[in-house]
Amino acid sequence: MNAYKLMKEATLIDLKENISKNMPFYELNSNDEFLKILQIPNIDQNLILEVSDPSNRSKEDLINAINLYEYYNELPLTLASDERFWSYLTHTSFWAYMCKRWPVQAAEGDEVEFIKTRYFFSSKSKTFYRNGLSRLWWYVNMTYDKTKDDPYFYTRIILGYQDVANLLIETTNLSRNNVALKAILEIISNIDELEKSGDIQKIKNKRQLVRDLIKYINLVGGVTIWDMLNEKEAYDKAWRFIEGQVKYTKVEQLT
Repeated sequence: MNAYKLMKEATLIDLKENISKNMPFYELNSNDEFLKILQIPNIDQNLILEVSDPSNRSKEDLINAINLYEYYNELPLTLASDERFWSYLTHTSFWAYMCKRWPVQAAEGDEVEFIKTRYFFSSKSKTFYRNGLSRLWWYVNMTYDKTKDDPYFYTRIILGYQDVANLLIETTNLSRNNVALKAILEIISNIDELEKSGDIQKIKNKRQLVRDLIKYINLVGGVTIWDMLNEKEAYDKAWRFIEGQVKYTKVEQLT
């Protein structure tokens, strides 16, 4: 089992309050100053996360998520949502990864808020899903299914559709309902296959469709307890909503 190190609360508060002052260290990709503050002479580096293409920084998100989850496979949920744990790692062992995957130069808008969100937790809700490292761990934790031949079957789907991944993981009721979440992931994958085969017209706004599906699932959840359904029952119930939203290109002839 890994030894879990946490940033001291006082240090965490100090670093977050002085992001602007420390911005040069984030921009220069040097964490020497942070190591001094944390009083760390050497970094434990037993796991390397990769970012091979600066123009496609999410390219290795899937393999990085799986590797990170397997490395911290015994991580208690209390630590998995603890800012001190992930902030320690973003500023130490995985600093090189963070600088490649979440460079300050790529920030859209407020750079301080960008650092706060990706290197720490921001003050907004559900932010442990946005931290540059914790997001990877949580994507796998929410989708890992040991009953599948490939236990990362659902993980591959959610990280293959990152335009809707945040929407799924940040919807509290859905993220807590494993059956409903997996039904949506199966549907997203199936829609993609139907689009590729030409059986349905290409959906212009898939994110909105998923948002509407989530609303439907929450509505039905008031009558049906999703966890009581098996995978097929949950999928079929959710797909009935999708049937009214997609346009088929091939219509079977009645005989």
